Amino acid sequence: MRRIFALCGLLIGVGVVFALTPSPSPTQWARGASIALTPNPSPTKWERGAAIAHTPSPSPTQWARGANSPSPNSLGEGDKGGEGKSVISPTPSETVPTTIETVPSSTETVPSSMETVPSSIETVPSPSETVPSTIETSRSAIATIQSGNATAQPSKSHTLGVVLDYPAGDLAAQLSQLKAQGVQEVVIRLDALPSREAWQSLLETAEASGLEWRLWLASLPRTDGWTIAPERYRMAGNADGVYTLIAPDATRLMLAVSPRETPYLRLSSLLELSNGRATTAIGDTAESVLLLYPLRKNAMPDLWDGWDAYRDALLHLLTHRAPKQGFRGWLLQSDWDILSVSTLPTSPLAQAEWLAHLKTRYPDLTELERAWDTSTKLERHEQATWLMPLWREGRGLPYLVAPDESVKPQELDPNRSRFWDDWRAFLAERWRVLLAGLRTMLTRHTPNAEFTVLQTAPDPAELPLPDAFADPQLPLGWYLPAARRDQWRTQLLLETLRRERTLEPLSTLIAEWAADDAERASLFQTFAREMGIERVYWRGRVPEEAWRTLTQTDAPPDAPTLQPFPATLWGLTEIRRYRSGWWAPSVQPDLQPLLWGFEIHGFQKATEVRTLDAQGKLDITRQLELCLWVDEGEREITLRRFDRAPLTAFDLNGQAVRLDVRGDRVRLRVGATPVRIRGFQSEPICETSIEAWTARVGDLFKRGNPTGQDAQVLKFNFDNALGIYRRNPSQGFALLRTNWFEFERAFQPYRWIEAESARQHEFGTVRRDPALSGGATLWLNTPMPIESASATYAFSLREAQAYTLWLAVRGVPSGSVEWQVAPAGEAEASATAEGTAMLLAERAVARYADQCYWLPLGTATLKAGEYRLTLRWKPSASQPPYYAEWDAILIAPPSVQPKHILPPMY
Repeated sequence: MRRIFALCGLLIGVGVVFALTPSPSPTQWARGASIALTPNPSPTKWERGAAIAHTPSPSPTQWARGANSPSPNSLGEGDKGGEGKSVISPTPSETVPTTIETVPSSTETVPSSMETVPSSIETVPSPSETVPSTIETSRSAIATIQSGNATAQPSKSHTLGVVLDYPAGDLAAQLSQLKAQGVQEVVIRLDALPSREAWQSLLETAEASGLEWRLWLASLPRTDGWTIAPERYRMAGNADGVYTLIAPDATRLMLAVSPRETPYLRLSSLLELSNGRATTAIGDTAESVLLLYPLRKNAMPDLWDGWDAYRDALLHLLTHRAPKQGFRGWLLQSDWDILSVSTLPTSPLAQAEWLAHLKTRYPDLTELERAWDTSTKLERHEQATWLMPLWREGRGLPYLVAPDESVKPQELDPNRSRFWDDWRAFLAERWRVLLAGLRTMLTRHTPNAEFTVLQTAPDPAELPLPDAFADPQLPLGWYLPAARRDQWRTQLLLETLRRERTLEPLSTLIAEWAADDAERASLFQTFAREMGIERVYWRGRVPEEAWRTLTQTDAPPDAPTLQPFPATLWGLTEIRRYRSGWWAPSVQPDLQPLLWGFEIHGFQKATEVRTLDAQGKLDITRQLELCLWVDEGEREITLRRFDRAPLTAFDLNGQAVRLDVRGDRVRLRVGATPVRIRGFQSEPICETSIEAWTARVGDLFKRGNPTGQDAQVLKFNFDNALGIYRRNPSQGFALLRTNWFEFERAFQPYRWIEAESARQHEFGTVRRDPALSGGATLWLNTPMPIESASATYAFSLREAQAYTLWLAVRGVPSGSVEWQVAPAGEAEASATAEGTAMLLAERAVARYADQCYWLPLGTATLKAGEYRLTLRWKPSASQPPYYAEWDAILIAPPSVQPKHILPPMY
């Protein structure tokens, strides 16, 4: 009873976090976008240095880089980059709930020194507190009750087991051997449902083993369908017009031809493939692009005929004999990926259900025509079910067509058409209904068994899966392939943070054993427990000695302690573990970057703290918490505040940070370990940045006039902004920052180019990612055999000198890049400079965002003027798929070297 009262006392002081306006990405901050009150302001306003109020800041990288690169926002075809908007972009509603904080009041029995720094539940110290200490039991209880979900925090029960593949002729012997090694639970993986006799034998063998066991229903039925992926299935045209088309897993192919510069359906044809190949002659198409839409075998989960047959066969087996002794649960493999949710099945039953869905959603055909933005009138709903889109992921052609040409092609605006929204809503609804029905059926025959949906961990090189398929609203587990084991920890950490406030965190993990040494496997297993994973299984033959190590080092799962920072700042820091928890990127909107220059990084978080005073009255205080760090070393920072609230500060290792508070000035020392400062009632200003900007402008002004600009004008604008700041600091800070950067940009001796800004390229599409430079990358991941993929950029130089070309790539670098610099005005001009560079991780000079590498391409001596840069990537792998992803390009003097996503110092 005492515990209940104590827990209730803690819950009285619940603090609610107020989300601030979402801020742009650091790359937008670095590019010179306007610092205005509205999101995504125009680069032109930024360049003019218009007065800007002290408001939510844009992101560091778009602000800092200038707006000389075109923004990829219009749908097009051919080799234009960044056409259209991604259909998988998160909506504003897909955000992470805000942080809850509590402050123990003076009447509570909780000691005032009790402090923690988790991201889900936090306690704010009293003004006298400086050194935080962790409290696990109270925080875990608070988090569980406030989330309204008893499973929000992991229980102390835990399982460590092994996965066996079935059929296995020696299943009984394997189970006996595992039991002798000390294994207590196994998962038996079924690639297909066994016969009635084999099922009977399987159950009897498993029950007689004395082990606890589960069944993994893998390889659910799949069906054929038309895959819409123009960002992958595409070819450049040639003058001969003769093509050999290859799609190994396809039986038919719809070929669409479009002019390179204008998205237009010039011609289309339907081809039959033999062994995944076909040859066709279509005439001179040198200035065209060929888009391929394959009818692939087993392209997506069969939610219709195949599912019904699989469910009935499983029901037949369960009716004959249900699992009993030692049986603990079911795992159901989910095989959704971005390609399968972009596939239209050919099954008549699927089309019938699609028709029913459309009739229910749009009883009036006019409503459907308006939602899909069709260009001609439809006569009946059946015609809509025959239509297939030719665009996706910002690539392709703005048409709906019928492969059999039974309906006239419908030209439309893909940014307005809701076809993909309707199709994915239909798939998601069908999937969830089937999962719920299967779970009910299995529960009826095995009432005490658990039911878990098992997903393969997403491939970091792939486009993300829509949330409706990533979150089935059921207990969820992950399967980790051995091929990506170097990324296991980062992936699991990010997924844990993403699911921290959901009702269904990851509960099960199956990791593929690949001759890992026991120590490495043990370290990851310990990390999985730290992330709250209750059940961990290893698939494969684990050596007896390795299993002994895994068992000895295993521990119960813990409540994950995470310290989130804005994903837009990931390029300025790295994932790591501090004493207060894991420092990890998050897209939650209450984390807002602070734009205080190139050397001081940080963000703020608004909170509303509720406490009880001595008389028992509720006291509500709105506060801001700042988190600051620098790249290296230690630096003294002076903040100017506009309130007199008491402040506390400590770093993420729990060390108290001394604050020298004198009037409205607060001084502290900040190093590479982030420092949290609590208690502000309004956003402070960094006086250290003001001093640094002023000194920097004075130094640059002494250098004379930069090429093409008047230093006197730039200095006048800066001095004017400085005057406004002195009269009204809160309003003048952003304007002063803008004019400082205008000075910086005018003297920059280099050119920074966003890779996704290429106006001509042979890559797949533009991939959105707030953590990277410009908030996007130029992405290629194709199953087709290709020799190379190129991208072309325009840039200008102010001075004649030697320049080094740098390329930032995502993922482990591979292949080679042939580069060529030529005068911009002449299409056939000979190269001024050219070279070839191997993309190898050991050649990288810097790594950022835990996944990107800066690599040198070569050196060229260039004069001042306008140039055209062509980069051609050649894969090193002998077989597809081929993957390459570029983030940014830097052309700089040898003395300037890139480091992360902000412009380098010079």
